Amino acid sequence: MSENNNPPEEKKRPEGITNSYRERLKALKQARQYSVAGDIPKAVERYSTYLYALASYFGVTEDKLSPSFFDTEKEISELLLISHAYWDLSKAYDRSPNLHKESIRCLDQFVKFTNGFKYQHINAQMLKKFIKRKQAHNMKAFQNAYTKIQVDSKGCFIASYSYGPEHTVTNDLRKFKQAIVNYRLGFRFVEVYYNTSPAIINFLEKSGIFGCLLNKVFIRPTLLLISKSARHL
Repeated sequence: MSENNNPPEEKKRPEGITNSYRERLKALKQARQYSVAGDIPKAVERYSTYLYALASYFGVTEDKLSPSFFDTEKEISELLLISHAYWDLSKAYDRSPNLHKESIRCLDQFVKFTNGFKYQHINAQMLKKFIKRKQAHNMKAFQNAYTKIQVDSKGCFIASYSYGPEHTVTNDLRKFKQAIVNYRLGFRFVEVYYNTSPAIINFLEKSGIFGCLLNKVFIRPTLLLISKSARHL
């Protein structure tokens, strides 16, 4: 997130809302400190303060907070922080059977602020490790959240890098993913694709001319072949 805590220069807002917006990162920092210390009630209160400050600034209730309110390029750091706030809240509420509905709601928000963003792989792995450690009380809810990230996401990272996010090939591959993800092997393929995509793209970007050549000679033709096959599914 940008170190500038001042709200964007837009329409005039009540001073209380503007001040809360400016102070939101302090609340977030305190929430993390309480979480590490194991003081979950105070952590929940501070995370809620952070999210309410954002929601109030945009004129909505906290449950209506959406990535659409943010500049997904300039404010990507804030989007990541929001996703992690909802993640910690979902785990906190999961501790109490009476709050499982609230835990699920926060998980849904976590997914909403995860899918399609550059940090999707990081969040997916964080969720997967949590599930593997069997720390959740409502395990099904966390497993469903992981499935939503893998199934519902429109991300097709290598194709988007190679052809562009709205190219016909990229859209064909999105449809291909939707066609295979309901099968066990297909789901595993999509999972591996998401897990390896960031490293592949990072390699291509850092390889200069070699990366451009590899993309043109091997990756683009391979993706084109798969997309043509997908049209017949």
